[in-house]
Amino acid sequence: MSAGAGPQRHEPTVKIEQPSLVDLATSKIRELLLAGVIKPGERVGEEWLTSRLGISRPPLREAMQVLVQQGLLVRLPRRGVRVVSLSESDILDIYSLRSVLDQFALKLGVPVKEPADLEPLRLALVEMRESAESGDHPRYVEANRQYHIGLIALGGNSRLLSTYEMLMNQMQLLMSVNLSRESAADREMGVRRHEELLEAIESGDLDLALGALEAHGEQRFLRGDIADLDPGSLI
Repeated sequence: MSAGAGPQRHEPTVKIEQPSLVDLATSKIRELLLAGVIKPGERVGEEWLTSRLGISRPPLREAMQVLVQQGLLVRLPRRGVRVVSLSESDILDIYSLRSVLDQFALKLGVPVKEPADLEPLRLALVEMRESAESGDHPRYVEANRQYHIGLIALGGNSRLLSTYEMLMNQMQLLMSVNLSRESAADREMGVRRHEELLEAIESGDLDLALGALEAHGEQRFLRGDIADLDPGSLI
């Protein structure tokens, strides 16, 4: 070692993982679904996607299989791959289950023991407001997803979180359809509902938080008052 040189450091090598082509293709196809470019029930053409994404068929097919496993695409015999089409019964099932899981998470997690656990919800709300104001629907849907996953994480139950993440895959399709029909006022109301829910959670009052969750929209939907709801109240 030369004079004046400092001691040599033997620090562990930190490798930055590069996303695979399959991961990138999965993400891009998801964006197309959430933007409404490929709509529920539509066939997903491999040739069109390979051209649009600039990739070959093998990684594309792997990406599509990932989305099949996530419940966003469905493979039909002799009819190729299509975006999942959700019936009224499917939608009722999804919202019913989401409502139960949200309530369970609040009962487990409120009052919140660690204030830092609320940071994901706060960050998601910033994203929701910015994307709502700019009309960026895919960004809003993803921010909404992060908000609700942050809410579920308050419960500290890993199995609850993994179940919810699977449910949110199909929820995102519903959100993207709703958002395409929303006005700026609808989007503002949707963001405000999420702000009020977070404020109730921050108060540490479980009953207040459960009441804010009910006002969030799903409970009125499940009681059959869907005709009185604006599109944003279900997201």
